[in-house]
Amino acid sequence: MSRAVRTGALGGLIGLVLLLAACARAVAPLPVVPAASPTPPPPIDLPRDAGPHDALTEWWYVTGHLQDAAGRAYGFEFTIFQVRRQDAPAGYLAHFAVSDVTGQRFSHQAHARQGEPLAGFPLDVDGWTLATDAAGDLIDAAMQPGPGADPPFRLHLRLQDQKPPVLHHGGYLDLGPGGGSYYYSRPRLGVTGELQAADGPAQAVSGQAWMDHQWGNFVITSRVVWDWYSLQLDDRTELMLYVLRGPDEAASAVYGTYVLADGRGQDLAPGSVQVRATGSWSSPHTGATYPSGWQLTLPDGRVLRLESQLADQELYFPAAQVATPAYWEGAVTITGDATGEGYVELTGYARGKGE
Repeated sequence: MSRAVRTGALGGLIGLVLLLAACARAVAPLPVVPAASPTPPPPIDLPRDAGPHDALTEWWYVTGHLQDAAGRAYGFEFTIFQVRRQDAPAGYLAHFAVSDVTGQRFSHQAHARQGEPLAGFPLDVDGWTLATDAAGDLIDAAMQPGPGADPPFRLHLRLQDQKPPVLHHGGYLDLGPGGGSYYYSRPRLGVTGELQAADGPAQAVSGQAWMDHQWGNFVITSRVVWDWYSLQLDDRTELMLYVLRGPDEAASAVYGTYVLADGRGQDLAPGSVQVRATGSWSSPHTGATYPSGWQLTLPDGRVLRLESQLADQELYFPAAQVATPAYWEGAVTITGDATGEGYVELTGYARGKGE
């Protein structure tokens, strides 16, 4: 059929539709129906929700400060990530790092595995485990000699809650088109156990830790970068902040929770805390430049100053079996209008720097 014939047929069809519409009786418009409200996510239920979920992304994040009988100070990080994507095997990645603050040396390593989703505790990633029992949680991990682990450390810790868990923004963060994430913290954990470096004897250690647990149907991309702060003050209050940053590394939003001494959490409105970097550190491993040292102005006017306990606390994974972005995560000391210790995480600064 020629184009002219097809055009003529289409014109006739349009004319017929218009004629029928003109002869039809008027029809009343449909009534306005209110838009359906989205079903709110179910609330967090602990201890049930302490274990793994059928979600795209999930992690358990433990950071803390330790001291041995001789007064030698350490920081540690132990993290397990779970990734589930349709019918693919579940993926697990664990990060383990020790900051020997007194010796001014930093060791870190990563483990990974794929397979059936973990149904509960213990969470085991190639021999590194996070377990739980009636007395609390247990962490067991041992580095192997290799790049980035000089010296390798072994860690066996028991963690017990000294304050109740705190829900951030009611326990659920609405990320808009990016999905949503459940998020709670256990902001003050008493820690006892044993730490050993390969070049020394095992040492009994004690201290305090912070645990984050986050899960949901969201995906972290290279365009989403943030700075994260977990601060434990000597007055037994705590502060969690996350600073979202844009591609130019400028802060786009600051959110957080202030935890009172009695365990109650207070949401911090966006922009109510001011964060300013006071210095920088350039990595000899990736060439990235990170902020180093911060000043925080709280809503009540108090000013906190944070200083790294060890400049080089970059996890750059020179021997990782899977591609793992480099980031800085380390122990900090808090001074100013309040004192204490904390941890700071800096992501996205090493993009394109050979991570």
